[in-house]
Amino acid sequence: MTITTQPFGRTRDGQDVTEYRLSNGNGMSVSVLSFAASLHDVVVPDRDGRPVDIMLGYDTVEEYEDDACFFGNLVGRFANRLRRARFTLDEETYQLVPNEGENHLHGTYCKRVFEGRAEGDALVFEFLSPDGEEGYPGNLTVRYSYTLTEDNRLILDYQATTDKATILNLTNHAYFNLSGHDSGDILDIELCLNSSRFTEADEESLLTGSILPVDGTPFDFRTPKPIGRDIDADHPMLRAAGGYDLNIVLDEPGLEVPAASAWSPRTGITMDYYTTQPGTQFYSGNFVISEDKVTPRNGKGGAQYGRRSAFCLESQHFPCSPDFPHFPSAVLRPGETYHETAVYHFGVR
Repeated sequence: MTITTQPFGRTRDGQDVTEYRLSNGNGMSVSVLSFAASLHDVVVPDRDGRPVDIMLGYDTVEEYEDDACFFGNLVGRFANRLRRARFTLDEETYQLVPNEGENHLHGTYCKRVFEGRAEGDALVFEFLSPDGEEGYPGNLTVRYSYTLTEDNRLILDYQATTDKATILNLTNHAYFNLSGHDSGDILDIELCLNSSRFTEADEESLLTGSILPVDGTPFDFRTPKPIGRDIDADHPMLRAAGGYDLNIVLDEPGLEVPAASAWSPRTGITMDYYTTQPGTQFYSGNFVISEDKVTPRNGKGGAQYGRRSAFCLESQHFPCSPDFPHFPSAVLRPGETYHETAVYHFGVR
């Protein structure tokens, strides 16, 4: 694998942004920006050997700065939502910065510029998230890396330590379209999820605490089916979100059994997804459109990104985790190391 660099642009406050390209000998390459450590493109050969960019993104730094979709971003400190932008830990309540109404969503890593470096076959970003940033306790030291293998595995590795008890939930908000980032909607993409349960959410996409079976619901993807088959079914969570936007509970977290598998009938490109985390946010790109909710969003190379033009599989601990003791704990304490991994393995059939 090789890693090359080139300038990508400059932020409004004058910070230089670098583009890093990871390439293997199998015709696959991945572009990563120092802005939000973002996945900018993922190029995979299709069934005919033609390169296809399957990652939604933008052409300029300014567009990433203005983006509200988190295209390819590293997000944190806490991926997904925290109710009323607060949490209680060790009998102390911490008030965070609300950024989605009264709630807290994803955090601000998605607007920071990080310095990357090649370390063997990995592209590594290391940074300090200081005590009190956005209201979170603890000086948090983060190491985040991308590795592209010769057999077309893209490995995302997250590690962190803290000097004070805190909560942590890191993920990447990649938007995939296995038919090509500029190919329209993903309703014909075939998806299989290794999940027999999901966490119930209310109209604000905040979790209720209930963990429900997928049996008899539109959320049952245990047998592969097109994403579009049941996306408009009459279910309150689908109505509230305009499509799929839910945390699935993984039956077998880890790097041995895929948490999800997807396939494009148009390109033949396949993706097997693995994660060590207990959950995954499955999002069908319901609002990958401009802020008026009608006009397509301008994307890379003149592409127009309309509604449902990509899907996300975001490895995570459950949203609102601090509210529910029966959820897997998202607490990180001094002396512990947070270490989670996600893998996207690409192929064709």
